[in-house]
Amino acid sequence: MKKLLLCAVLIGLTTVLAARADQKDEDAAIHKRYDEWTAAWNKHDPHLLAALFTENGDLINPFGKHAEGRQAIEKFFETEHTGTGPMAGTAYVGNIESIRYIARTIAIVDVAGEVDGMKGPDGAAMPPFKHHVTWVAEKKDGKWMAQAARAFAPVPPPAPAPAPAK
Repeated sequence: MKKLLLCAVLIGLTTVLAARADQKDEDAAIHKRYDEWTAAWNKHDPHLLAALFTENGDLINPFGKHAEGRQAIEKFFETEHTGTGPMAGTAYVGNIESIRYIARTIAIVDVAGEVDGMKGPDGAAMPPFKHHVTWVAEKKDGKWMAQAARAFAPVPPPAPAPAPAK
């Protein structure tokens, strides 16, 4: 009986350790993919940016614009990153804040990002644009791909209501 219990504990421990090692590998692969995203942004390469999405992936940027499907996403990034697009000449930095696996091949990735070098409609330099991205990642053919990306800019909460007069 003791041997059976010891075997069960060892098998359970081995399984847990293997799962943790596997998660570390997957975390590293997601971080690598995010580094590819950052590099593609800073090269202003719409094709590379779109290639990080699944064929039927979609994105909503922090300004509420939506693109669905890799071709539409590439066209979207072309408009944003070339010529006088709002992201032309910008620099992107960010970091992954969390990765949550909801299945072996699906993860929710939360990213804090910042875009520097944006210009307003009048051409004047804008302060760095801080935002958050929630990325639904799907592992396809050994690579983590964006199935969906939702970016938003946090806004300050409304001011509290004034205290009632006494």
